[in-house]
Amino acid sequence: MLGPSLHAIKAHAHGLNEQYVKVLVDTARQMSVKRVPVVFTLMHFATLSNTPWAALIQTIGRRAENDYRVFNIRKKSGGFRRICVPVPHLKRAQRWIHDQILKSRGALDYLHEASKAYGDGDSILNNASVHAGSEWIIKVDIKDFFESISERQVYHVFRKFGYRALLAFELARLCTRTAPRRYDGQPRRRDKTWRWGSPQVAGKVPYRSRTTVGHLPQGAPSSAMLANYVAASLDTKIQTIADAAGAAYTRYADDIVLSLTNSDRESCQEIFRQVCLAVTTAGFRLNEKKCLIRGPGSRKIVTGLVVNDVKPRLTKSIKDEIELSLYYIGKFGLLSHAKRRKTKSPLGYLNHLTGLIHFAHSVDDRFGAWAQKEFDRVLAPERETVELLRSFSGRPRPNRHMLG
Repeated sequence: MLGPSLHAIKAHAHGLNEQYVKVLVDTARQMSVKRVPVVFTLMHFATLSNTPWAALIQTIGRRAENDYRVFNIRKKSGGFRRICVPVPHLKRAQRWIHDQILKSRGALDYLHEASKAYGDGDSILNNASVHAGSEWIIKVDIKDFFESISERQVYHVFRKFGYRALLAFELARLCTRTAPRRYDGQPRRRDKTWRWGSPQVAGKVPYRSRTTVGHLPQGAPSSAMLANYVAASLDTKIQTIADAAGAAYTRYADDIVLSLTNSDRESCQEIFRQVCLAVTTAGFRLNEKKCLIRGPGSRKIVTGLVVNDVKPRLTKSIKDEIELSLYYIGKFGLLSHAKRRKTKSPLGYLNHLTGLIHFAHSVDDRFGAWAQKEFDRVLAPERETVELLRSFSGRPRPNRHMLG
């Protein structure tokens, strides 16, 4: 990574200020040592990511309107999840940041091994498998996980990777969004000065200071991995608690789970208290409805899978949903069944069912194979209808993380 960058610098160094060339070389060397892509300036980034520099400036300066299409989707547990889909050029920039920077070898060194979401090889099944067969399960859930991560925290992630202050500021602005956050009550004073203060960049910068600080938008390509990097320090603290208690620990996005085999309720309650304190001290809020302790004899579910046995298995509700959906599609047809369910998008419902069957197959080969065969059978007479729906809507990819 360093060789080509230095070569390119030297090739264009003729006539440039010697001190400026030295800064470029030092910057390239620093990022090469960190094993992250060499990016010198926003203009350089715009060229690498094939995005319009002027549009990026608008986003960074918080002057662009409608950078995101925002909508809500209903959660299985109740309430709504706010999804923010970036406009094409911003999505392309965030995708480049995700693929080239956040997934680079140097960046991945900063992830904690307890983080089981969004990385290569990570899955709901792998996360649940860690806790399968345990007698005690301790679950702590973070409320509004992405919106709780500030622009300032994202800035420090890029600084940690070795990027210069101004570029780190610009990258943080590209990956965050300013909008009212769903915050119950006022932040504590420490929150105002630390997490929700604007990143300070030495020297003059071409952007006006703002009192509104951005946060990670759920739905942006870069948000998930950035959240994992920000939460790495929390992972370290909870891992220390888990190691002292002899517990296994994983975090799947906002879902924190510790499991033990030989323990008692009093000990688990103390672990639960320590973990909750670590989460709130880190600036996150608890989703108290999902924070619980499950002991011997109780039904234990981790990221949507039952873990009472030595191998995770599907919940009855997932199997029932698939079986009933296939039965009614076969009996009434896709469009009629979607109308009976009061589904606004028949194709969206079909993609949901497709993803659910793929997920079921990854957990239970036998049931998944039956479901896929039955799906193909009941959809065979609907082929023309499905193709017509897709001709109007495109061919969206199935959602593989419907249970998150």
